[in-house]
Amino acid sequence: MTQEPTNGNTNAKPRTCACGHGREHHMVSPEGVYTVSGYLRLFVGISARPTKVKYRCRRCNEVFSVTSDPAILDQHY
Repeated sequence: MTQEPTNGNTNAKPRTCACGHGREHHMVSPEGVYTVSGYLRLFVGISARPTKVKYRCRRCNEVFSVTSDPAILDQHY
């Protein structure tokens, strides 16, 4: 499990799992990580913004990327 780089290095290779799937592959699922109050809101049926998003491959079950970028968190809100 690795944290996404925060610098502007554009030469970095996109992160993939052991099978070679990237974030946009259909076999990769984003999983939100919430605070306790966030989980309580979800339990009651209120939308909650995650604190992190993990990307897990459904084939090899590997979490290969974790991000807390606000733009990506807003996509999963």
